[in-house]
Amino acid sequence: MNVYLVGGAVRDALLGLPVKDKDFVVVGADFDEMKSLGFVQVGADFPVFLHPDTHFEYALARVERKNGTGYQGFATKTKGVSLSDDLLRRDLTINALAIEVGGLFDDTPKTGQVIDFYNGLEDLKHKILRHISPAFCEDPLRILRTVRFLARYADKGFKIADETICLMQQMAQNGELGHLSRERLWAESIKAMEAGTGHYYWRALKELAILPYFLKELDDCWQDNTIFEQTIANLTIAKKHNIAVQFAILTSGDLYDKYLNKNLVANIAQKLNTPKYPVQIAHLLIEFYDIFNQTPKAKDILNLIEKTKAHQGNLQSLEDVLSAICIINKELDKVRLYDFLKTAIAQYKNININDIDKSLTGKDIGIALTALRVQYIQKLINNTFGEYND
Repeated sequence: MNVYLVGGAVRDALLGLPVKDKDFVVVGADFDEMKSLGFVQVGADFPVFLHPDTHFEYALARVERKNGTGYQGFATKTKGVSLSDDLLRRDLTINALAIEVGGLFDDTPKTGQVIDFYNGLEDLKHKILRHISPAFCEDPLRILRTVRFLARYADKGFKIADETICLMQQMAQNGELGHLSRERLWAESIKAMEAGTGHYYWRALKELAILPYFLKELDDCWQDNTIFEQTIANLTIAKKHNIAVQFAILTSGDLYDKYLNKNLVANIAQKLNTPKYPVQIAHLLIEFYDIFNQTPKAKDILNLIEKTKAHQGNLQSLEDVLSAICIINKELDKVRLYDFLKTAIAQYKNININDIDKSLTGKDIGIALTALRVQYIQKLINNTFGEYND
């Protein structure tokens, strides 16, 4: 039995980056042997196991044969498979590097020598993302994964090899991305955004001419280069914000056309199976993005409080919408506006049924409460924004 540290851990260590997760390949073992040593199999038929102590992944060396569509359409073989066979099935040359370690319970490198069958070290040196073999095209997820690597290492000057770009474009044009589940499309995309590289990721998809086959509605919107460049610039500012804020910025489009923007959000959310919360923030941005472009109206502030449910004690939606608004309108003072909104919320909550005509009934109670709240919020606006303008 021989055990090798492979993939991202080797790649990132050579790039001088922190190594978070370790993946291993085991040559010369079988399912029963791994289980007998306490390793927990991942899936009933998949040759990947979790280490009983570290929970790192240890995979039996395997080769895969395409027997269906999408990223799940493969038959796997493990018997008699060598390390070079296993590494050949991987996506990029820089991800096919390996270092032999002591064993299943000793991940200390034996010599530290990097095993490189497919010129990965040379590509790493020249900062090139290159597919290993034509088998790259068997898994459409590799299109987005390669773009995500490009985004991740963009600051280091990495580029995709021309022949790999051509292959990715051909796969996209053949409709391969359509074989991926919506969950996988969303999961791969948010990895780039969670890493703070979403602006690189989306720009690359557009400039590599892959976006039309991935999210046509977004590509159509970005045919207006001004909207495209402004969205990417805003995504750059939003890179440290949560996914909800970034999704709202991504789908902001031409904010002067709220009807088209609502359709844009709905279409993208449907194709990516976007969770409800980011979609909610995107719609709230469309509705309220311009309320602070001039002295706000009390009714708009009241609607913002109620639609974010900030008056019920949860301020996260309000914070996220305000973050997105301030990213789009960079002249706004977010801290000042947030303090103003918290005061408005406090005034909203302080007004109750005891403050209105007690003879009112039914809908008239709500109308009177709303009118009184608008009145108090208007006074707050006059005081706050009068000073602000001074």
